[in-house]
Amino acid sequence: MRIQRTPRRAHFTIVGNDVLRNRELSFTARGILGYLLSLPDGADEDVRKLADKNPKIGRKGIRDAVDELISKGYYFRHTYRDDRGRVRTDTYVFDTPQETFLPTPAMPGTGAPTPGSAGSLPSGVKDLVSKNEDKTPPASPDAEPEGAPADRGEGDAQHTREAARLLARLGSVDSRLKLTAKQTTALAPLAAEWLSRGATIAEITDATTQGLPQRVYSAAKLVADRLQRKMPEPRRQWKTYADCADGCGRLLPAGQDSGICAVCAGIVPPPLFTELVRDAELDGDLLSHVTGAGAELIAAIRARKAARA
Repeated sequence: MRIQRTPRRAHFTIVGNDVLRNRELSFTARGILGYLLSLPDGADEDVRKLADKNPKIGRKGIRDAVDELISKGYYFRHTYRDDRGRVRTDTYVFDTPQETFLPTPAMPGTGAPTPGSAGSLPSGVKDLVSKNEDKTPPASPDAEPEGAPADRGEGDAQHTREAARLLARLGSVDSRLKLTAKQTTALAPLAAEWLSRGATIAEITDATTQGLPQRVYSAAKLVADRLQRKMPEPRRQWKTYADCADGCGRLLPAGQDSGICAVCAGIVPPPLFTELVRDAELDGDLLSHVTGAGAELIAAIRARKAARA
């Protein structure tokens, strides 16, 4: 038998020979596994749909082949109840057999998960998620939360918008932390307080996603608890300095990010002339060696100093 293979640059699937030649699996099971591995992540496929696409095998044949894959560790089902109380089933397919599989693994963290009931709020913390949240249309993540001060600065508003975007992305880090738009808006001020205290986005993400318990009953309450309980102390704000745009090598005052320094602008005399004036006060003959504009400037500086005295 001669095998002819066509070179492919796209639309192909890599499957190990140990899988395709696994004699413990029937040809039907190996074919179904190869087909499932060729699908994109998140594809909606189950026994019924596979049977509809392969009527010659039938639903029983598909079910028996899937049971083979389950028994050999290639196919797993995970049934759970989501935060709305609905029963859902997720399917996981592997290209190598798995001896054990934890559908909701705890993300790596610096310590053991916090003991206690998951999602419970500490005493004195307001419940940010209403039990009747379905009765109120969800608000946009960029909208201002209810009860927010009317005179908030632009910096606070920017922190709130950034916090809302951060919270909306928690579901992509761990599906158990997916928040609704209303929950995101309610929790945004807490995350914005972290940003205003100097915390980074990575630090907030780690604080809310690492060391999670195996079961999360309420993503919003768990996130609120962690944001409140792990709130960092305000960090010292260091001053930043920029160079003069004229290239003189001097630094601009703190808070000025661009432009020229006071010396280049003619507001403050150069340090050289200030030194000349000081020397001139010690040696009156020094002014005789300075002529032109330099002498005029030195005289003006001395006159200004005399007037202030």
